[in-house]
Formats: sequence, structure tokens, C-alpha cells
Amino acid sequence: SDVNIQEYVDAAFGGVRRAETMILRDFFRHAFDGSGADNFFDAGSCIDGRLTSAWNWCSRLEKKPFFPLFLLSGFTGFDGAF
Repeated sequence: SDVNIQEYVDAAFGGVRRAETMILRDFFRHAFDGSGADNFFDAGSCIDGRLTSAWNWCSRLEKKPFFPLFLLSGFTGFDGAF
């Protein structure tokens, strides 16, 4: 029920707003960090490196502590019909 979900979100993440902040902070901290480039110097100047970093973040989503929130929302993956 919605009440049970709210209780879970409050207990595990400190509320919806804090969960949103946690997800966005993690995304912006890691999705553009250049982890998709061959080296640190190319990552800062190459859009491909940044896009690959975003892809890396998405591919690691299931290991994030907030992944259960995605599942509760009906998320099944980034592949599929849009």
C-alpha cells in the first residue's frame, strides 16, 4: 500500500525529498565524471567520454542503494518502448 511504501521511504532514505536528492547527487557526481574515456585528460574535453560515463552510471544502477525505489516505480530497465 502507499502507506507502507511511504514508511519504507521515510525509514530507509529520510523521506521522498531526501531520496530524490540522493539519486540526483549520485547521478551528477558520477554520470559526467569521465569514467567512459580512455584517460582523465580526454574525459574532460570529450563529449563521448561524458556520454559513456552516463551509460556507465545507468548500467550500475542496480547496485545503488536507491535501486529499490526504481523498482517500486515500475522501472524495469532502460531498454524497451519509449
